[in-house]
Amino acid sequence: KLPVGLEKLTKLTSLDLRANQLTDVKALEKLKGLEKLTVLDLSFNQLTNVKGLEKLTQLKELILAYNQLTNVKGLQKLTQLKELWLINNPDLTKAQIDQLQKALPKCRINHNATK
Repeated sequence: KLPVGLEKLTKLTSLDLRANQLTDVKALEKLKGLEKLTVLDLSFNQLTNVKGLEKLTQLKELILAYNQLTNVKGLQKLTQLKELWLINNPDLTKAQIDQLQKALPKCRINHNATK
């Protein structure tokens, strides 16, 4: 669920949804005007996947730190990304991040994966 009133906002370029106990990003699909979104902060939530974020193709910065992500499938479609934060997602592996880095060579991926 999105915070109250957020569904009425349109044409956003930056959106901060950190620490909202989100378990998925399905609620974002209800928002109109997200095609202009360039910065999205979803840190400090309980996200396990990034399904739905691949539609936000204008994102330049995506912050997914401090979640419970198990994969990053779909993020390779975000070809405009310059900065991606994946710190403290304990189930992500170096191999997953390396594969994503190959798909997004112009993006700086910040992580601390050790597996």
